[in-house]
Amino acid sequence: MAQPVISGEKLAGQTEQQGGVDRPPNRPTTSLLEEARKAVHDFLGKEPNVRDVRVTKLAQIDAQEGTWEAEADVYVPNETIRTLGLPVRKEVLERKSYLLRLNRQLQIVAYGSVAAVEAAVRSRPDSD
Repeated sequence: MAQPVISGEKLAGQTEQQGGVDRPPNRPTTSLLEEARKAVHDFLGKEPNVRDVRVTKLAQIDAQEGTWEAEADVYVPNETIRTLGLPVRKEVLERKSYLLRLNRQLQIVAYGSVAAVEAAVRSRPDSD
């Protein structure tokens, strides 16, 4: 049974003070989240013909190791329309989704399209 908190006291190890705000232990700070998001954005933004990058998911998967996992959508011109030279009033963009892993130094250590990662997972034999 959980111990009651009496008169606003905190249980030992329940929260920690960070920047004047109580946070659960081992929870990354906002600035660290922003740095990880920026690392993903900058990495994918260097790809050719990228018009926009949106980080849709970001999570620290191992606090001890400092590793992160991110999902991001990259918007690039539609190759079919571009190749055929079809006249359009606005540029038609297509969305490509990527899954990325970052290390403690927020360097990209692995990435691939979400579709390719899902296909690889589906093709693995069950280890039951």
